[in-house]
Amino acid sequence: MKQLFFLALSVLILNTVRAQDTDIPFNKKNIPLNDDKKITYTLIGEEPKATKEQLYNQALAWIGEAFKNDTGVIKLQDKDAGTIIAEGSTEEKYSVKTLGVLVPKKYYQNMKIEFSIKEGRYRLVLTSFQIENIAARMGKSYIPSSTNPIERYYNQVPDTYTFGKLTSLERTQLFSAKTILITADKFGKSTLGSVKSFMANATKPTKKDEW
Repeated sequence: MKQLFFLALSVLILNTVRAQDTDIPFNKKNIPLNDDKKITYTLIGEEPKATKEQLYNQALAWIGEAFKNDTGVIKLQDKDAGTIIAEGSTEEKYSVKTLGVLVPKKYYQNMKIEFSIKEGRYRLVLTSFQIENIAARMGKSYIPSSTNPIERYYNQVPDTYTFGKLTSLERTQLFSAKTILITADKFGKSTLGSVKSFMANATKPTKKDEW
């Protein structure tokens, strides 16, 4: 079952309908890569007044808010080590012009979310993005489902190119790759902002249910 990763502050579903007649503004240098060349978003936060336990519980609470009513999201939970690992998924959509026909495309954006927590400090790492394309039918053709690391799409965007010299197929591939990367980048940065705001409230007492 796919978990729909819901961020209270932002709903990141990119639904773009446009022909590939013009290029999409995009800079590969803005996409963060770790030492292993994997797209990775990292947040290191400090809450000096918060204990390790408070930050740990707050991280769990954030996951509970982000994955409302979903089960099996948390894959590892070690309070003594201060480690929480979760796997999330978002459903994304866009449309691409193929052979003169506007074709809707749908995919799942899967990722790993890892918290490391100490006294007064925490680290969030968002990585291992996997793009799971949904099977689709286009005319008499059938496109099977597939799952690929997001880095495959990163590598499909040339460092330099002349858009006017690209074939129709090359423009379509470039459009899809950029759209997937832009969506992931917005999602990653929004997630870091959401976690930072949430963790800032780690020392605030939990409100009791008043009847």
